Amino acid sequence: MPSNLTPYLFALAAGFVYSISALLAKRGLELGAGTVRSLIYSNWVMALCFLPYPMLANQSLGPDDLKAGGMIGLLFFAAQSSCFLALRSGDASMVTPIMGSKSVFVAFFLLLLGFSPNPIGLETWIAAILTAIAVALIGWPGRGSKPTIKGLGFALATAAGFGLVDAMVPHFSHLSDPFNVLFCMFASVGLLSFFLIPLSTGKFLAFRGQPDRWMWASCLPMGVQAVLMSIAIGFHHVPTEANVFYSCRGLWAILLVAWLGKKIGLSEGATPSETQLRRALGACLLLVGIYLVTLGES
Repeated sequence: MPSNLTPYLFALAAGFVYSISALLAKRGLELGAGTVRSLIYSNWVMALCFLPYPMLANQSLGPDDLKAGGMIGLLFFAAQSSCFLALRSGDASMVTPIMGSKSVFVAFFLLLLGFSPNPIGLETWIAAILTAIAVALIGWPGRGSKPTIKGLGFALATAAGFGLVDAMVPHFSHLSDPFNVLFCMFASVGLLSFFLIPLSTGKFLAFRGQPDRWMWASCLPMGVQAVLMSIAIGFHHVPTEANVFYSCRGLWAILLVAWLGKKIGLSEGATPSETQLRRALGACLLLVGIYLVTLGES
């Protein structure tokens, strides 16, 4: 077992909380909360969750914190924008399976940029690759899906963008105070979100009743999972390993939909036996990946 389980437990918890947020957000979107509008409010709540961070820091905010946090925040926002473009291309079903490659991208950028203080072990590489395959198997769309090259490109850019962010966070956080860098990162995401308002459909500030109740209910857990994941990768140098644990969010989501989907009114059809088998195989590969991470850290 690893000597320090903290980052892995936080990443596992972040994945679970994320799946709760995604479940609530999905219901809000089905009722008409609006995709861009939901993203903006979610980013603002996420930024608010990081307001206490500077008060926990051991040093005052400095120019280096603003530069590093602002740069990473801009990349995070760009990855979000790429995800939105993938969804706009009509390939929503392909975003989740391709996002599984994020763990591989994290390891790749750590190696490319020299940001890892220790060599990335073979077990971690295999775990990242198995995780990518597992998430693809769990989230792969049905036979009716017809992805486009453009949509696949945006989805891959999304995974690469978030992978680059997670590779950069521990490096720049440890060059300064992690609390300050992470605060500047998410504050910049919140500020950049103002530029998305013109892309929102309908009246942005008007309360939409039931759709907004679900949307607001999803925003807080999204902020909480961001804080949990920031602790997992911002305060520890194990971003690839943490992302393997975080990838369990796809499995959590399926379990939550099966348990609560009908109760909250989600329009989920019956799952074919072929899909169930594929998801079971993906779950097994994910567990093997997690085991390899713990093996490599022993």
